[in-house]
Amino acid sequence: MRVIERYSDQPDRGYRYYHMIINFRIDGPIDTDKFRRAVMALVAANPAFRSYFSMVDGSWQHIVEPNPRADVFEVHNYGPDITDWRAATREKLAEINEQSFDTSQAPLLKIHLLRFATTAVFCTKFHHMVCDGWGIIVALNQLLGFYEAELAGVTAPIPTLPAEVYLGFAQAQNHELGTASTHEHEKWWRQRIGNHPYIVSPLSERPQGRLAVHADIVGTDTTAAVMKIAERDGYHFSYLVHCAFLKALSAHCGLKDLLVTFVKANRNDANNFVVGNFADWIMVRHQLDLDHGIEKIAKAAQQDVTEAKDHYLPYWHLVDRLSPEQYFKDFGITPYCYDYLPTFAPKIDVGGQASFFLLRDLEVLPYRVVATDLFCRVNVIETSGSTDQRLGIDLIHHSGVVSKDQIKHVMRDIVGALEKAARG
Repeated sequence: MRVIERYSDQPDRGYRYYHMIINFRIDGPIDTDKFRRAVMALVAANPAFRSYFSMVDGSWQHIVEPNPRADVFEVHNYGPDITDWRAATREKLAEINEQSFDTSQAPLLKIHLLRFATTAVFCTKFHHMVCDGWGIIVALNQLLGFYEAELAGVTAPIPTLPAEVYLGFAQAQNHELGTASTHEHEKWWRQRIGNHPYIVSPLSERPQGRLAVHADIVGTDTTAAVMKIAERDGYHFSYLVHCAFLKALSAHCGLKDLLVTFVKANRNDANNFVVGNFADWIMVRHQLDLDHGIEKIAKAAQQDVTEAKDHYLPYWHLVDRLSPEQYFKDFGITPYCYDYLPTFAPKIDVGGQASFFLLRDLEVLPYRVVATDLFCRVNVIETSGSTDQRLGIDLIHHSGVVSKDQIKHVMRDIVGALEKAARG
């Protein structure tokens, strides 16, 4: 497992690149013991969160501890003299952000509960090896579901993944890298993207900065029309959002030859369970005629994505082979986008008593997007008690790389392209 060895080569150089921190404020019952049990249940159900890597006889071994460790969870109690919980939370986040993980011992997940006189916040910090961008949403859904179940006094219907299934999946992926099909896939990727400017001349390292989120919600009429167009033409509606993003991105960077990445979730095909709360990226090269409307280019974009998935190779392996010097400098591609994302709300309905708010203004997420201009996230928002749906679009960007005004223009172009398609 060469990639693990790379991480330990330069532990002080870039550990923040591989950390993800997402924070929530709890609006409802705050029970420390029940929250602790929910954290332990999450770790017990997911062997990825009990993982670490050890050098044995000259090679790295992936090891899963049998039981959750107590130090995966930490409580910080603040007295009544702390009246500005947001400022105190930011201060704690700055401290947490500086704490590195040791990949040679568990846990590679840490959850902090900050208890104030009037509210509570929990901060989740993951090493990307156990929970990447897509999977972090799954993990948070499960954590909130376990906590809701603890409050309700019931058992959350979340299956426990056997450690041998999780390790077996990783071993199968590593084994695949040595097969003839992998060599054929490498040839395809060299022909497909080997001459792209990103591969020929890798991006210089960019400042980490602080991530900011600019969000917008598409109206119900536009959302309904976009979904009907996708259903009529035979592709998922996310391709229309993706094409709107591509058009806006092309205008933003002045290029029509775009290299993006999609998230590929790791699942067990037999039962559709999440095999690990981690995901890989798939590179896609688009050379589309972006002068057309998004409904006209969506099928071509879908074909590009399908071909890339058909020739799937793990992202780190592909970058290492095609542009080795870029691996640590970028660890991401400018730009990238999810093709599917679950909502944040807990999917486990146990008669919940608590609600949770994502603290967008507290996000300190210096992970893989350190060298990325823009990150587009889309989900479907359903209004309680109504069948109406709306598309929620988030643009995550580096405050030190892209200005707020630029982001607003990109969002305006995305929403405008969707509204234009809806009008026909």
